[in-house]
Amino acid sequence: MADKNEKVLHDGWDEYQNRRIYKPRGKIGILRSAGFGSYSFLGPAVGLICYNYISYFYTYFCGLTPLEVAVLLIIGRVLASGVALWIGHFSDSLYRFRFGRKYGRRHFFILMTVPFLCYAMLIPIAGLNFWYYFITYSILLAFFNTIHLPWMTLPSEMTDSYKIRTLMGTIRTVVAAILNTLAAFVVGQVLNQWPKNDPKIYLYLQISLSIVGIIFTLITYFTTWEHFVTRHEAQLMEAQRHLGNNISASIWTNFKESWHEFGEIFRIKTFRKHLFIDGADQMAGNLNGLILTYFVVNVLGLNASVTAYLSSLSTFMGIFIMMLAGYLLNKFAPRYMYGIAYGMALIACVGFGLLGFLKPAHMMWLLIIQMFSIFGGQLYGFIPGTVFPSLPVMDTLLTGQNRAGLFASLTGAFEQGGFVVTNLLGEGILQLSGFQSGTSGAVDQSLTVQLTLTLMISVGVGIFFFVALYNGLTFKADRKKLDIISMEVKRLQAGGKKADATEDVKRITKELTGQSYDSITAWNK
Repeated sequence: MADKNEKVLHDGWDEYQNRRIYKPRGKIGILRSAGFGSYSFLGPAVGLICYNYISYFYTYFCGLTPLEVAVLLIIGRVLASGVALWIGHFSDSLYRFRFGRKYGRRHFFILMTVPFLCYAMLIPIAGLNFWYYFITYSILLAFFNTIHLPWMTLPSEMTDSYKIRTLMGTIRTVVAAILNTLAAFVVGQVLNQWPKNDPKIYLYLQISLSIVGIIFTLITYFTTWEHFVTRHEAQLMEAQRHLGNNISASIWTNFKESWHEFGEIFRIKTFRKHLFIDGADQMAGNLNGLILTYFVVNVLGLNASVTAYLSSLSTFMGIFIMMLAGYLLNKFAPRYMYGIAYGMALIACVGFGLLGFLKPAHMMWLLIIQMFSIFGGQLYGFIPGTVFPSLPVMDTLLTGQNRAGLFASLTGAFEQGGFVVTNLLGEGILQLSGFQSGTSGAVDQSLTVQLTLTLMISVGVGIFFFVALYNGLTFKADRKKLDIISMEVKRLQAGGKKADATEDVKRITKELTGQSYDSITAWNK
């Protein structure tokens, strides 16, 4: 009898449900949300050097042309798109494997961030050949923009409350802003004091940022939890997937089913709007980030360290902007916030264009324009990520499944595809304009290059913001409607009948998903 009980206890499945990563540990308040948000330092830990300055570093210290840099960026983004589509589905499915049940579907990837941050130290090394940079940077991009996707689903795993998820999103962005402000300010100070033509400082800074990033990653790992998929839940999910027993057939079925599932969630009207909003503003932000350092150095004639100071100012002001935005997002529909965010961003685009043509002698004008960019940028960087965790519940209503990882994957794929387009446009146009590379620091560029930089940071960026603005103003989801959907899902999960649904639920289902409530078959008894 003892042997039998021992086998049940150590069955490789439910024995893991009491592990720390599956156990809620009290109320989700400011401190718990701050622990969740600590992982946001992955952005500055890798992005400050290996993203914000990488085009500048490669062209002015490694001798690469803008077209060669474009190849690095594009291949990396293509890989990232593939990884993004895979990583969410794999994260959702990790419960099938013993190590996934033991280390978590989401926390496994948080833990994998530690070796990734060590890998980032290989990037800002000058004096090597194109193929070294091609291989190392392509791999970095593939994971830098996707490894965080499972982490994004934690709010929906830790709570089903829109209000608490909004709190977590608000605190996350505030923590990210504080950490990014400090990191960007320190980087700016160091670059300003260090000889501007010495590339070794970029490596020293990356080593320091990676070490700090590992510390904050572990804070998130030990302060959050996720939902444990029991054997019974797994059996129900497997039954819904209708997988065959033949291994080869299952692999092919999984492949086809993954694309079918992506198609299903893409057909959800509100989520489709979210994809276009997030994708367009990411493309605008990426093109701005790609051009900004060149614009500051080659058009305005300022030191490259100004970019870090602008980033520091942006994130510092963002602390207060996002605290207010988090409150307002619980009171007003996201579309109103989108209108303000993209309106301010478009004003900044006009301002950058004027700066490029007038070239004022005082830096004050750059700071004034940057204020508009900051206000809009902090909002559009905050709203989609805060709204996102509440969107998968619409899919649960339509299908009865929990596919938050797939939502994160498709969002990530859209972002990476957008980055490919903007990197190709930005670097390609820069190359065609006659941009000159170097190996010992910034090179004086022609008037044609300066004009190109000015048009890209104003008109080019502005086009993408117009796309985001249109979709943002027509985004219909808000707290009240999503809470109604959540309550309806709970009612159905508890055994409620579809026939008892209210007219309000049916109307909101049609408005948000684009599908009729009566056409849903997942809850048919």
